[in-house]
Amino acid sequence: MGNAIAERRATFREYLDLPGELHAEFVNGVVVVSPPPSYAHQRACLRLRDLLVTDLPRAAVAVAVGWRLHPDREDVRIPDVCVLTREPETELLTDPPAVVIEVLSTNRSDDLVRKSTEYLEAGAGQYWVVDPRDRVLDAYRNTPTGWEVLTRLTDDAPEDVIEVPGLGRVHADLRRVLG
Repeated sequence: MGNAIAERRATFREYLDLPGELHAEFVNGVVVVSPPPSYAHQRACLRLRDLLVTDLPRAAVAVAVGWRLHPDREDVRIPDVCVLTREPETELLTDPPAVVIEVLSTNRSDDLVRKSTEYLEAGAGQYWVVDPRDRVLDAYRNTPTGWEVLTRLTDDAPEDVIEVPGLGRVHADLRRVLG
């Protein structure tokens, strides 16, 4: 499962009892522990958080918080950043975020394929993918036929305004996110 450093079968209760400092997701009855993010990865996440908090003051913005993807299943993913329409009432997010963001690292295929599909099916409103290596930010919106491109930011076209329905407009700037 991507760049996992450890995987093992467990019950959902065992997963919930893991120490909070572990970056562990729960997928199909397997605990997937990943290495800590790099400084550059975390810097991009925090810059995104700051941008979103500024541009979407009515939203709740979370960094690396567990999201239980379906109420009838126990899968938990930890998006790098997400935008919520309201403050969560539980430790794990249960409502689909308005925006889910992944900053690519060594588990690129997991973020681009597996998580993309899971987030779509779980009802995320938008999916943003930040690629520090190639210096790209792609933003998609959830439609009945799948993810639809909203914008692509590159060094040649680094800025755009992204509408987040019900929450406002984000003045996205790739230079502010990646430096």
